Amino acid sequence: MDGSESGMKFRVLGPLAVLDRDGPVRLSGIKQRAALGYLLLHPNDVVATSTLLAALWTGRPPPTARKMLQNAISGLRGLLPGGGSARGPMLLTHAPGYLLRVHTDDLDLTAYEAMVKAGRAQLAAGSWPAGAKHLRAALDLWRGPVLADLTAAGTDWPELTAIQQARLTAQEDAVEADLACGRHHEVVRELQTLVETEPLRERLCAVLMLSLYRCGRQVDALEVYRRTRTELAEQLGLEPGRGLRDMERAILEHDPVLFRPDALSILARTDEATREGTSAGLSMSSGAVARPPAPLSISPAMVSPPPDALARAPLSISPAAVSPPPDALARPRATNSRPAAEPWATQAPAASGTAGTGLTEQHKQLSMLLVRAKAGEAPRGAGPQDSFPPSSGLTATIREEIERHGGKVSGVLGPVTFALFGVPRTREDDAVRAVQAGLALRERLGARGPGASGPGRGTAPLVQVAVATGDVLVTCAADGSGAIPVVSGSVPESCMELLETVPPGGIRVCSATRTSSERAIAYEPGRAQGKKPGKVPGKQPGNEPGGGSEPVAVRAEHPPSDALVPLVERGREVEQLRGLLGDVWRRRRPHFLTVLGEPGMGKSRLASELALLAAHAPEGFAVLTGHSSWADQGAPLSALAPIVSAAAGVEPGDSAAVRDEKLARTVHGLFGTGETGTWIAARLCALLRPPGVAPPSDLVAASEAARRFLAEIAAQRPLLVVFDDVHRAGEPLLDFIESLADTAGPVPMFVAVTARPELLDVRPGWGGGKRDALTLTLDPLSTSGTATLVAALLARDGTTLSGAPLEDLVARIGGNPLFAVEYVRTLREQSPPGSSVPPVPHHVHRVLASWVDTLPPDAKAVLFNASALNDVFCAEDIAAVGYGSQDQAARWLDHLEKRDFLRRSRYGSASGEAQYAFRYATTRSVVDALMSRPVREDHRRRAAARSGPAADLTA
Repeated sequence: MDGSESGMKFRVLGPLAVLDRDGPVRLSGIKQRAALGYLLLHPNDVVATSTLLAALWTGRPPPTARKMLQNAISGLRGLLPGGGSARGPMLLTHAPGYLLRVHTDDLDLTAYEAMVKAGRAQLAAGSWPAGAKHLRAALDLWRGPVLADLTAAGTDWPELTAIQQARLTAQEDAVEADLACGRHHEVVRELQTLVETEPLRERLCAVLMLSLYRCGRQVDALEVYRRTRTELAEQLGLEPGRGLRDMERAILEHDPVLFRPDALSILARTDEATREGTSAGLSMSSGAVARPPAPLSISPAMVSPPPDALARAPLSISPAAVSPPPDALARPRATNSRPAAEPWATQAPAASGTAGTGLTEQHKQLSMLLVRAKAGEAPRGAGPQDSFPPSSGLTATIREEIERHGGKVSGVLGPVTFALFGVPRTREDDAVRAVQAGLALRERLGARGPGASGPGRGTAPLVQVAVATGDVLVTCAADGSGAIPVVSGSVPESCMELLETVPPGGIRVCSATRTSSERAIAYEPGRAQGKKPGKVPGKQPGNEPGGGSEPVAVRAEHPPSDALVPLVERGREVEQLRGLLGDVWRRRRPHFLTVLGEPGMGKSRLASELALLAAHAPEGFAVLTGHSSWADQGAPLSALAPIVSAAAGVEPGDSAAVRDEKLARTVHGLFGTGETGTWIAARLCALLRPPGVAPPSDLVAASEAARRFLAEIAAQRPLLVVFDDVHRAGEPLLDFIESLADTAGPVPMFVAVTARPELLDVRPGWGGGKRDALTLTLDPLSTSGTATLVAALLARDGTTLSGAPLEDLVARIGGNPLFAVEYVRTLREQSPPGSSVPPVPHHVHRVLASWVDTLPPDAKAVLFNASALNDVFCAEDIAAVGYGSQDQAARWLDHLEKRDFLRRSRYGSASGEAQYAFRYATTRSVVDALMSRPVREDHRRRAAARSGPAADLTA
């Protein structure tokens, strides 16, 4: 029997309505309508009586609620036709409640869902017109908000919200299909109305941006992005997701993909593949089986060890060997940070196939920090219940300082906290930040600390800190996600042994840490005392890696490591800077300069030259400089502190009172002593306080005060403000810098920024569209320029190098000025100086390893595979070594060329494929060293089987 015999239709997509052959069916009472409406939201499903009662009554139902529900159900049964029809609606009693049987075509909700499903199937098959037709027909079934009459009466069910959100998604699908069919002019008005209603719905905003762009309204499209970004920041404290950022970037770059029918799908797939991480076909660990990281679990290793257990610990620390901090599982991760700050969120081409997060092994040089902190000493022979582990406040303080300096707390074992600097991403200043974190902990906990119950209450905690640096083998998920990485090697044991030598309140570091951090940290002269006799059998004092430990004295300012490096082949850039300084003075309006370049390309050196030009200019520029650090997580505006301090004449040794007095005097001299001057002085004083003292809510106020402060200084005399290494900066500082020149007004202010190209991954439109803005990209030096720089550096101490050794050295440097400085420094330390071409210097290795870690996992996998091949290779070679498909490899090789890791050969392969080579031989050596031995040997074996032995990188 067909549906016409029942003749009854139900409508919930709008006000609730029941129709039969004679017209609308009258429903009596709000409870009867509500009961029917709820059952229609769950057609052909059993709805429990308790669920219906909770839906019909908010709060506690009255004693007669069950009887009232039974009456409503009885009344509904009287309205429905008899049960003779196989398709007609039936309301059945079905334990533990009721079931309303209704055919799909008789209920507009189920009919709508079926039509949407069919439309999406058409879209997936690439049939855009058919998909658009099905989706539009489905949306035409709506007569208003779902169950509009019940919602007007106060009904608020979660199902109603879910259906409304699903409708928005269907509308997005429909307009996307219309855009694919070229109907962008027709849907603009509809999209604008939808975005006004749902301003925080990012996909909807992206579709509107695309339609406006296709209509020739690029400015309006970018305005939609800016408006959405503001709404997200003000209402949710969030930045736009990568999909919306990618749409803005594509519009700014006039990307041809925007005119493809599947433009939105392409951008979405790129975003999804980038987030997913390493694909199974390009795993860095060849043949490894993808498996989830081991979970944290209670094991015997968590039990407090005997006194010498730390010195006898195994050579690896894994999740099973340490317990998580007490609040690790309960504390949610912060969500206001951008994923693009992580290496696997870098913008990159999409990899086809199913992404995976298999475990990989990689050699890294990291720094381990151990902190032993106890609130008091337990009596000798006391049991576990009598010991005094760190209190929750003490544990939180330790975690706060470690994370503020960019470290990762990997676990807590009794009174000892373990932290790693260098995972999942290597940075060249890992050792520096580990020592700085130790200094900050000693300063905070040595002077004052939370007391603990029992003996010792109210006393400062006993704090001991040790830092060890060295090469380890790290096993973790390819994208850095998952549980704590497994670290294997001598560093954990060495750091544990070193901790046993540290006196209460002291810090000691291994010599490798000292070597890596001496540019930023001052150390007491002489060697640290050895361990107490008999502490660890078979170990001699100072026997930890690196030849001994040194007690840390005080933190030092970063010396200008490249201040004396000759400027080679930068004459054109210097003349541009000289001309810009003159323009700023003559026009009396701000100018914005960005200097981009790979690590070591001389960005900071060029900024130093700009500062010298400004300081000696006839106009008398004031010069203020700030430096961004990876350790700025807890103080996102910390780069402004030295700028404000220098402007106010604050010295490093000034007390807090003297500092505030100098700052207040400077501010009042500019703004007077009224309300404005007092407000700005208070905000800037908060900016100069140590991290954690100024509340995060003051960031907006501090930014505004700093902006007005700098603008007023520029009104008094020409001003150059330099922000160095802003690729390390967080969102608040980037927002401040980008708006400073625009909001300063008609004053002679020159804002200069240095950054690595990865800044454009998080801010694709950086500097774009500004009135007076210039971006300089520093290229590598030529071969002759590199030879000239090397000769100038060697001539300082009378060392010379010529012939084949010089050619080999120039090839290894690859036109990078920093590498030239480090190689020459290593040559000087040889005996005799310059006796042979040195291996990759330590600092160069750190810089390159950090640079490699900015790549997405798939790109890194391709780079690892390429290091096993001969000097020139193609996508087919990569696929043969690393199991990935040839198309995947080709996309990532192109990405690596754009990131300057590779260069394209002038000649293609025999099959016509593009061929590539490493841009720098040193980069290839470092990449090769980052792989674990089994993976490296397997790659080389496969490479040899394909095209002969790979190049020997042992030098």
